[in-house]
Amino acid sequence: MLARLLFAALVSVLPAVPVLADGLSLVRVASGLQSPVYAAAPPGENGRLFVLEQAGRIRIVDLATSTVLPTPFLDISSAIKPPSYDETGLLGLVFASDYATSGKFYVYYLANRPNPLLELRLSSFTAQGPPATSTIANPTENVIFRLKKQSLNHHGGTIAIRGDFLYLAVGDGGFDSTLAQNDASPFGKILRFDLRSPTPTPEVWAKGLRNPYRFSFDRETGDLYIGDVGEYALEEIDVEPAASTGGRNYGWPIEEGGTCSDAGNPLCGDVSLVRPVYEYPHTEDRCAVIGGYVYRGAAIPQLFGRYLFADYCSSRTWSLVWDGAGGVVSTPIEHSQDLDFGVGRLGLPTAIAEGGAGDLYFVDYADVYRLIPEPGSALLGAAAIACLAARCRFAGVRVAR
Repeated sequence: MLARLLFAALVSVLPAVPVLADGLSLVRVASGLQSPVYAAAPPGENGRLFVLEQAGRIRIVDLATSTVLPTPFLDISSAIKPPSYDETGLLGLVFASDYATSGKFYVYYLANRPNPLLELRLSSFTAQGPPATSTIANPTENVIFRLKKQSLNHHGGTIAIRGDFLYLAVGDGGFDSTLAQNDASPFGKILRFDLRSPTPTPEVWAKGLRNPYRFSFDRETGDLYIGDVGEYALEEIDVEPAASTGGRNYGWPIEEGGTCSDAGNPLCGDVSLVRPVYEYPHTEDRCAVIGGYVYRGAAIPQLFGRYLFADYCSSRTWSLVWDGAGGVVSTPIEHSQDLDFGVGRLGLPTAIAEGGAGDLYFVDYADVYRLIPEPGSALLGAAAIACLAARCRFAGVRVAR
């Protein structure tokens, strides 16, 4: 009886939410943003989401009211290369593990410099006042790492923390793909910084990547999941177990996915090259993988332990399970139709982000949505009741193009 009453209440006040076959739906938690490209939350914070606008602003979303605070948490737009291309601007954000006491966070962006050389920067900032309630950051910037480059693409984009280390993915630079195999170059690599040092310096953690735009760590196991954007043929998902000591070579440009792409040293097919756990071709309008997260939230039990990822051009979404021993357990499941409201799929996803409690959010270059159980399903539970109590605003996904 309670479930029927709850479903009736949802239908009466939230008519745009569809009934979906496998218990998934979306709720819009933020709109009115200017080209959002990523989102993150401080460890353990469940009530706020920090959204990156490409032009150089970080906006705070109050998740209880689906309200974007009017004043940016951080505004470094004056330092940002004005976005005129999909891969420029403010790219990555991560909060220190001790953010609750230190107030420290890190950003990654393409700086505004005179041509011909551009500059990628990794910098830290601190929140003003008590971090748990702070709504504005100290504008003083501490630049940790600078990287000069020539082109406007293949910057990577994600920064993430595991243990005492910060990891930064840098693309191959977009001008010389062979740099991904050059151990003396930071391009085409995942770099690691020891945050225990007062002056962290990068070390190469992994190489052979083309443009690892979005990567993440499984918050439960520590495994590393990489979505590496392909060139002409294939998109790939790479997984590295938490026990790895680094030094993996993911093959680019010798191999694209699991196929030969270019001559090099080592040769294509060499046992030292690590193959993706999953790849898909550039068919049906698919063009660029958007790496996501392993779902560890409590609201959708049937997704627990599944890695969600998307494609930028087609707006399609899938999930897979990696078995921890190098293989995918079963054929990936596509969720695109589940998130299709009949008027168009999720539009141009730029990120799948993780909230403080393990909930997942889709950022689609216009709005931010939370992945939720299907209204009316047995999975709705306490999460939906809390959402109703907070008067969450449910809405359909906008038309992609």
